[in-house]
Amino acid sequence: MDQQAQAELAWAAAAIAVDTGDDPAALAARQRLAPLLAGIGDPFLHAVSQLAMAWTLPIADDIDGALRELTVTLEELRGQDEPVFTAIAAFTAGSMETAVGRHDDALRHLREARDLADRSGSDRLAAASRAELGILAVLRGSLDEARALLDEALELSLAAFSTPFVAMSLAGYARLAFAEGDPQRAARLQGAAEGMRRRVGLPAWPHLRRAESELVAQVRQALGATRFDRAFAAGLNLNQREAVAIVRDRSDTDTQAA
Repeated sequence: MDQQAQAELAWAAAAIAVDTGDDPAALAARQRLAPLLAGIGDPFLHAVSQLAMAWTLPIADDIDGALRELTVTLEELRGQDEPVFTAIAAFTAGSMETAVGRHDDALRHLREARDLADRSGSDRLAAASRAELGILAVLRGSLDEARALLDEALELSLAAFSTPFVAMSLAGYARLAFAEGDPQRAARLQGAAEGMRRRVGLPAWPHLRRAESELVAQVRQALGATRFDRAFAAGLNLNQREAVAIVRDRSDTDTQAA
């Protein structure tokens, strides 16, 4: 195959591996793609290849490196009038910036992602950007705004029949519950998000894992290991309807472990 064909296969392999949680395959695809980047003549292929490279770096916890690569990606995509992939890149950047406390940069990128998603008519991207904006609002102390954004994200995710984005919304509600002083509810909702992901075999994307892991550690510390494990396990067993009912305050399936 010529160099462009090799690059097309390598970037697709990296994207699929990241999406399905196959970290070794994602890193292997990055190694194949890296030496091909300089020879890619097609502007769109070069930009999405750079994006796929950035997706793989959080696997090794290299958020700074990923953000550097995303900066290049966004510069290339913005000049191509490509709203979908620009929104994906902006969402990825905003998620990582949220995780490392760069809140002003995150807000700018996540708003860009939301606006582009709305323009392109992508319910999934619209849901993702709103869910992450909701998480950012929690971190900035704007809890009412966070709930409104997460409500929008959840409704869009349900309308799109997207388990990964419903799970992402639930993880956002878990962070909101913790900020509101209810760590047991937070553990249950984070467990529900994890349970949904496990059942479909699609773990959290690498760029979301750090923030969720930090939340789990904080909630575990607040509850203690035993109470956390009970609440988290109860959440794992919730189906989508039950989990959604909790965030809509229609029911509470927790056993209220002491």
